[in-house]
Amino acid sequence: MPLQIRRIIVFAKNVASLAKFYEKKLGLRVLERSDDFVDFDAGACRLALHRAAKSRPNRTKVCFYAKDVSSTRARLIRRGVPMGKDPGPGPGLKLCDARDPEGNLIQLSNRK
Repeated sequence: MPLQIRRIIVFAKNVASLAKFYEKKLGLRVLERSDDFVDFDAGACRLALHRAAKSRPNRTKVCFYAKDVSSTRARLIRRGVPMGKDPGPGPGLKLCDARDPEGNLIQLSNRK
């Protein structure tokens, strides 16, 4: 099964201020909100805001849905994609980061 983009994460210096822009000015509906994370309904793909580390503001991460992150990670490694640490089996949110050949962040996630 081909990977599907489910979420674009924008790392923000000020999550609350940026969330206000996307919610009030662009009219996106908030699906989940915490101090460090806001997830918006943006149609076929979600837009998420995540608090940025002070040393690395204004990054973007493309997130691909994988029902089984560990097995998808293994398949990508066999194809020559350098992947981050295996999140392992078990319940809960599973994430695995990587970078494309130009250094852009990508992520496998079982978060729908």
